Amino acid sequence: MAEVSTYSVSGHSKAKNKSENSSAPNSSVSSSVSSSAPDLFQGSSSNIEFYSASNMHIVTYRGEYKSDFFLKRMAPSLVSNFGEEKISASAELFSYMFPPLLVMFSFLFSGFLSSNLGVPLWVDTFIVVFGIALGVLAVALGEQFSRVADYHRDTRCGECCEPFACEEFEKPDVKELSTPHSYSVKITRYWKCKNCGHEEARTGSEGIVTCKGDPGVFTPRKISCRACGKNAACEEFKRPDVKEIKKKFWAGVTTTRYYRCKYCGHEDFEVKKQRI
Repeated sequence: MAEVSTYSVSGHSKAKNKSENSSAPNSSVSSSVSSSAPDLFQGSSSNIEFYSASNMHIVTYRGEYKSDFFLKRMAPSLVSNFGEEKISASAELFSYMFPPLLVMFSFLFSGFLSSNLGVPLWVDTFIVVFGIALGVLAVALGEQFSRVADYHRDTRCGECCEPFACEEFEKPDVKELSTPHSYSVKITRYWKCKNCGHEEARTGSEGIVTCKGDPGVFTPRKISCRACGKNAACEEFKRPDVKEIKKKFWAGVTTTRYYRCKYCGHEDFEVKKQRI
Protein backbone atom coordinates (compact mmCIF):
# COMPACT_ATOMS: atom_id res chain seq x y z
CA MET A 1 0.00 0.00 0.00
CA ALA A 2 1.59 3.28 -1.11
CA GLU A 3 1.05 6.63 0.58
CA VAL A 4 1.66 9.71 -1.60
CA SER A 5 1.91 13.29 -0.35
CA THR A 6 2.85 16.46 -2.25
CA TYR A 7 4.12 19.85 -1.16
CA SER A 8 4.39 23.10 -3.13
CA VAL A 9 7.29 25.52 -2.78
CA SER A 10 6.54 29.07 -3.84
CA GLY A 11 9.11 31.70 -4.71
CA HIS A 12 11.61 29.47 -6.51
CA SER A 13 11.33 31.26 -9.83
CA LYS A 14 13.96 30.69 -12.48
CA ALA A 15 14.35 34.44 -13.02
CA LYS A 16 15.13 34.98 -9.35
CA ASN A 17 17.68 32.19 -9.17
CA LYS A 18 19.33 33.31 -12.41
CA SER A 19 19.71 36.90 -11.29
CA GLU A 20 21.02 35.88 -7.88
CA ASN A 21 23.56 33.51 -9.41
CA SER A 22 24.83 36.13 -11.90
CA SER A 23 25.41 38.60 -9.07
CA ALA A 24 27.45 36.11 -7.06
CA PRO A 25 31.22 36.83 -7.02
CA ASN A 26 32.11 33.26 -7.98
CA SER A 27 30.44 29.97 -8.85
CA SER A 28 30.90 28.55 -5.35
CA VAL A 29 28.42 31.04 -3.91
CA SER A 30 24.78 30.13 -4.39
CA SER A 31 21.44 31.56 -3.47
CA SER A 32 19.24 29.66 -1.07
CA VAL A 33 15.55 29.59 -0.25
CA SER A 34 14.14 28.13 2.96
CA SER A 35 10.62 26.93 3.63
CA SER A 36 8.77 24.58 5.94
CA ALA A 37 6.74 21.52 4.99
CA PRO A 38 4.47 20.05 7.66
CA ASP A 39 4.31 16.25 7.70
CA LEU A 40 6.10 15.90 4.34
CA PHE A 41 9.02 13.66 5.23
CA GLN A 42 8.03 12.39 8.70
CA GLY A 43 5.57 13.04 11.50
CA SER A 44 7.01 16.49 12.25
CA SER A 45 7.54 19.77 10.46
CA SER A 46 10.34 19.70 7.88
CA ASN A 47 12.58 22.62 6.93
CA ILE A 48 13.70 22.70 3.29
CA GLU A 49 16.66 24.70 2.00
CA PHE A 50 17.32 24.99 -1.74
CA TYR A 51 20.67 26.10 -3.20
CA SER A 52 20.10 27.05 -6.82
CA ALA A 53 23.71 27.08 -8.07
CA SER A 54 24.31 23.46 -7.09
CA ASN A 55 20.66 22.32 -7.45
CA MET A 56 20.90 20.97 -3.91
CA HIS A 57 18.13 20.47 -1.35
CA ILE A 58 18.79 20.11 2.37
CA VAL A 59 15.84 18.82 4.38
CA THR A 60 15.97 18.82 8.18
CA TYR A 61 13.37 17.60 10.64
CA ARG A 62 12.95 15.95 14.02
CA GLY A 63 12.97 12.16 14.13
CA GLU A 64 11.63 9.78 16.74
CA TYR A 65 13.15 8.23 19.84
CA LYS A 66 14.38 4.66 19.52
CA SER A 67 11.44 2.40 20.28
CA ASP A 68 11.18 -0.08 23.13
CA PHE A 69 11.44 -3.82 22.51
CA PHE A 70 10.34 -6.98 24.29
CA LEU A 71 13.70 -7.94 25.87
CA LYS A 72 14.69 -4.41 26.91
CA ARG A 73 14.32 -5.02 30.65
CA MET A 74 16.27 -8.28 30.39
CA ALA A 75 19.08 -6.73 28.32
CA PRO A 76 21.44 -5.90 31.24
CA SER A 77 21.30 -9.44 32.65
CA LEU A 78 21.64 -11.03 29.19
CA VAL A 79 24.74 -8.97 28.37
CA SER A 80 26.18 -9.59 31.85
CA ASN A 81 25.74 -13.37 31.59
CA PHE A 82 26.57 -14.01 27.93
CA GLY A 83 28.37 -10.94 26.60
CA GLU A 84 27.55 -8.79 23.60
CA GLU A 85 29.53 -10.91 21.12
CA LYS A 86 27.60 -14.10 21.91
CA ILE A 87 24.29 -12.26 21.78
CA SER A 88 25.17 -10.78 18.37
CA ALA A 89 26.20 -14.23 17.12
CA SER A 90 22.93 -15.70 18.41
CA ALA A 91 21.02 -12.96 16.59
CA GLU A 92 22.65 -14.00 13.30
CA LEU A 93 21.96 -17.70 13.91
CA PHE A 94 18.31 -17.21 14.83
CA SER A 95 17.70 -14.74 12.02
CA TYR A 96 19.42 -16.45 9.08
CA MET A 97 20.45 -20.03 9.85
CA PHE A 98 17.77 -21.60 12.06
CA PRO A 99 14.62 -20.61 10.07
CA PRO A 100 15.51 -22.38 6.78
CA LEU A 101 16.84 -25.42 8.71
CA LEU A 102 13.63 -25.71 10.72
CA VAL A 103 11.41 -25.41 7.65
CA MET A 104 13.54 -27.89 5.68
CA PHE A 105 13.54 -30.38 8.55
CA SER A 106 9.75 -30.15 8.91
CA PHE A 107 9.26 -30.98 5.21
CA LEU A 108 11.73 -33.86 5.32
CA PHE A 109 10.27 -35.26 8.53
CA SER A 110 6.69 -35.08 7.25
CA GLY A 111 7.76 -36.79 4.01
CA PHE A 112 9.50 -39.53 5.98
CA LEU A 113 6.42 -40.16 8.13
CA SER A 114 4.12 -40.15 5.12
CA SER A 115 6.19 -42.59 3.04
CA ASN A 116 7.29 -44.97 5.80
CA LEU A 117 4.52 -44.89 8.38
CA GLY A 118 1.55 -43.82 6.32
CA VAL A 119 0.41 -41.10 8.73
CA PRO A 120 -2.74 -39.11 7.85
CA LEU A 121 -2.48 -35.99 5.72
CA TRP A 122 -3.42 -33.70 8.61
CA VAL A 123 -0.35 -34.89 10.55
CA ASP A 124 1.94 -33.98 7.64
CA THR A 125 0.27 -30.58 7.37
CA PHE A 126 0.59 -29.95 11.10
CA ILE A 127 4.32 -30.78 11.08
CA VAL A 128 5.00 -28.44 8.15
CA VAL A 129 2.96 -25.59 9.66
CA PHE A 130 4.67 -26.14 13.02
CA GLY A 131 8.10 -25.98 11.37
CA ILE A 132 7.20 -22.73 9.58
CA ALA A 133 5.89 -21.27 12.86
CA LEU A 134 9.16 -22.16 14.60
CA GLY A 135 11.07 -20.50 11.76
CA VAL A 136 9.09 -17.27 12.17
CA LEU A 137 9.62 -17.43 15.94
CA ALA A 138 13.37 -17.86 15.40
CA VAL A 139 13.48 -14.74 13.19
CA ALA A 140 11.58 -12.73 15.82
CA LEU A 141 13.94 -13.96 18.55
CA GLY A 142 16.95 -13.06 16.41
CA GLU A 143 15.54 -9.56 15.98
CA GLN A 144 15.23 -9.22 19.75
CA PHE A 145 18.83 -10.36 20.33
CA SER A 146 19.99 -7.85 17.73
CA ARG A 147 18.10 -5.08 19.54
CA VAL A 148 19.75 -6.11 22.84
CA ALA A 149 23.22 -5.74 21.30
CA ASP A 150 22.33 -2.37 19.75
CA TYR A 151 20.83 -1.18 23.03
CA HIS A 152 24.03 -2.13 24.88
CA ARG A 153 26.19 -0.13 22.44
CA ASP A 154 23.84 2.87 22.39
CA THR A 155 23.52 3.26 26.14
CA ARG A 156 27.17 2.89 27.19
CA CYS A 157 28.47 6.22 28.45
CA GLY A 158 31.48 7.58 26.58
CA GLU A 159 32.72 9.37 29.71
CA CYS A 160 32.34 6.94 32.65
CA CYS A 161 31.99 3.82 30.40
CA GLU A 162 29.06 2.57 32.47
CA PRO A 163 26.82 0.21 30.46
CA PHE A 164 23.09 0.89 30.11
CA ALA A 165 23.56 4.35 31.65
CA CYS A 166 22.61 6.64 28.74
CA GLU A 167 19.18 7.60 27.52
CA GLU A 168 17.93 9.95 24.81
CA PHE A 169 17.00 13.32 26.30
CA GLU A 170 15.56 14.92 23.14
CA LYS A 171 14.32 13.83 19.75
CA PRO A 172 17.00 13.25 17.09
CA ASP A 173 17.74 15.61 14.21
CA VAL A 174 17.50 14.14 10.71
CA LYS A 175 19.31 15.72 7.77
CA GLU A 176 18.66 14.67 4.18
CA LEU A 177 21.00 16.08 1.52
CA SER A 178 19.96 15.73 -2.12
CA THR A 179 22.00 16.76 -5.19
CA PRO A 180 21.52 15.76 -8.84
CA HIS A 181 24.02 12.92 -8.36
CA SER A 182 23.90 11.92 -4.67
CA TYR A 183 21.52 11.47 -1.75
CA SER A 184 22.32 10.85 1.93
CA VAL A 185 20.52 10.69 5.27
CA LYS A 186 22.22 11.38 8.60
CA ILE A 187 20.60 11.03 12.02
CA THR A 188 22.00 12.80 15.10
CA ARG A 189 20.85 11.40 18.42
CA TYR A 190 21.37 13.06 21.80
CA TRP A 191 22.34 10.91 24.77
CA LYS A 192 22.77 11.77 28.45
CA CYS A 193 24.28 9.59 31.16
CA LYS A 194 22.03 9.25 34.19
CA ASN A 195 25.08 8.51 36.39
CA CYS A 196 27.65 11.22 35.56
CA GLY A 197 25.45 13.61 33.53
CA HIS A 198 27.70 13.48 30.45
CA GLU A 199 25.93 14.53 27.22
CA GLU A 200 26.97 13.61 23.70
CA ALA A 201 25.62 13.70 20.16
CA ARG A 202 26.17 10.76 17.81
CA THR A 203 25.61 10.96 14.08
CA GLY A 204 25.17 8.05 11.67
CA SER A 205 23.00 6.55 8.94
CA GLU A 206 21.60 3.80 11.23
CA GLY A 207 21.49 1.30 8.38
CA ILE A 208 19.30 3.44 6.09
CA VAL A 209 20.06 2.64 2.44
CA THR A 210 19.92 5.64 0.07
CA CYS A 211 20.36 6.01 -3.69
CA LYS A 212 19.26 8.07 -6.66
CA GLY A 213 16.29 6.56 -8.50
CA ASP A 214 15.84 5.72 -12.18
CA PRO A 215 19.35 4.44 -12.94
CA GLY A 216 20.56 4.66 -16.54
CA VAL A 217 18.55 6.92 -18.82
CA PHE A 218 16.49 9.35 -16.73
CA THR A 219 13.10 10.15 -18.26
CA PRO A 220 11.61 13.11 -16.36
CA ARG A 221 7.96 12.95 -15.34
CA LYS A 222 5.57 15.87 -15.81
CA ILE A 223 2.66 17.11 -13.70
CA SER A 224 0.33 20.10 -13.82
CA CYS A 225 1.50 23.29 -12.14
CA ARG A 226 -0.58 24.19 -9.10
CA ALA A 227 0.60 27.81 -9.22
CA CYS A 228 -0.09 28.91 -12.82
CA GLY A 229 -2.45 26.05 -13.67
CA LYS A 230 -0.77 24.96 -16.90
CA ASN A 231 -1.05 21.26 -17.74
CA ALA A 232 2.13 19.14 -17.77
CA ALA A 233 4.16 22.28 -17.04
CA CYS A 234 6.07 20.95 -14.01
CA GLU A 235 8.90 18.65 -15.00
CA GLU A 236 11.35 16.71 -12.84
CA PHE A 237 14.61 18.61 -12.78
CA LYS A 238 16.74 15.94 -11.11
CA ARG A 239 16.64 12.21 -10.45
CA PRO A 240 14.42 11.18 -7.51
CA ASP A 241 15.75 10.23 -4.09
CA VAL A 242 15.11 6.71 -2.78
CA LYS A 243 15.39 5.84 0.91
CA GLU A 244 15.00 2.28 2.19
CA ILE A 245 14.63 1.32 5.85
CA LYS A 246 14.99 -2.44 6.16
CA LYS A 247 13.15 -4.56 8.71
CA LYS A 248 13.12 -8.32 9.23
CA PHE A 249 9.91 -9.05 7.35
CA TRP A 250 9.49 -5.91 5.23
CA ALA A 251 11.17 -2.72 4.10
CA GLY A 252 9.87 0.84 4.06
CA VAL A 253 10.74 2.67 0.84
CA THR A 254 10.35 6.45 0.45
CA THR A 255 10.72 8.05 -2.99
CA THR A 256 10.96 11.84 -3.28
CA ARG A 257 10.55 13.54 -6.67
CA TYR A 258 11.33 17.18 -7.49
CA TYR A 259 9.29 19.16 -10.05
CA ARG A 260 9.69 22.70 -11.39
CA CYS A 261 7.34 24.66 -13.66
CA LYS A 262 9.01 25.76 -16.88
CA TYR A 263 6.75 28.85 -17.03
CA CYS A 264 6.61 30.31 -13.50
CA GLY A 265 9.41 28.40 -11.72
CA HIS A 266 7.04 27.00 -9.06
CA GLU A 267 8.33 23.83 -7.36
CA ASP A 268 6.47 20.73 -6.18
CA PHE A 269 7.73 17.81 -4.13
CA GLU A 270 6.09 14.40 -4.29
CA VAL A 271 6.84 11.94 -1.49
CA LYS A 272 5.69 8.33 -1.95
CA LYS A 273 5.93 5.89 0.95
CA GLN A 274 5.34 2.16 0.55
CA ARG A 275 6.09 -1.19 2.17
CA ILE A 276 7.64 -4.01 0.20
